[in-house]
Amino acid sequence: MSDTLVTCPFCGLEVPEGRYCKICGKPLDVEESISPPEVESKTEEQLDSITLPIQPERVDLPYFDITIEDMDNEAAVVLLSRSELDVVDMELDSIIERTKATRQALQLQQANKDVLTARAEELRDEFEKTKSRRRELAAVSTPLVLERLLEALDRDEERLEKLEAISSTVDKDVYKEQRREILHAIKELHENLKNAIKTAKKWVKGTKKTLKDLDKELSRIEARFKIGDISRNSYDSSKAKLERSIKIVEGGQKRLISLLRVAEKR
Repeated sequence: MSDTLVTCPFCGLEVPEGRYCKICGKPLDVEESISPPEVESKTEEQLDSITLPIQPERVDLPYFDITIEDMDNEAAVVLLSRSELDVVDMELDSIIERTKATRQALQLQQANKDVLTARAEELRDEFEKTKSRRRELAAVSTPLVLERLLEALDRDEERLEKLEAISSTVDKDVYKEQRREILHAIKELHENLKNAIKTAKKWVKGTKKTLKDLDKELSRIEARFKIGDISRNSYDSSKAKLERSIKIVEGGQKRLISLLRVAEKR
């Protein structure tokens, strides 16, 4: 097995030279993987039959007005999308409960039908909007680098266990060759894992700073409302938005810390 290492253009990690990345499975030579086959001497009929490689469909990432220091945008979106999914699911449950209560109220004889009907329409619009946001968030399926490394490590350690279990049934040279290859891959993964842990620790610090900034902004809104600079409606709207952002960042921070604990035990 070659000891030459190259940087994967997709996951950014150092992996053994070859056609495909041993961590994310994508081609290491991007130009070669997307260049069309030689067509200089082909006839028109043959040209029509050439099928170029299908490029993966690009998924538009959800927009967040939250930034996390030292964390690149794509990683931040992956982390925050998972966290916001939990928030959105709670919001959907709340909308459903409020809709049920509104429908029950409509059955009452003394009910103000116009007001309750308008509220039901608002809840339906809110539900559709929230459900659409949920679909957008759920479409983000890219794992964080730390997760990819842990998954790859699990796979290689499982391969090693299976190899040890069949060691007496295979040729000794083949066993040694396979064992050496797996151990080499595991060693590389551990090296990459160390770097990913350092990066994730920076991200955790970034989430702490973001939460501190959000808390400060919340305090600023409180002060502005109490001295009469903003209306009650503006205050309520801004406060709800900030508190929601805090929930999302806190959820992302908890996931990141949990992932770090697992990685540090490897």
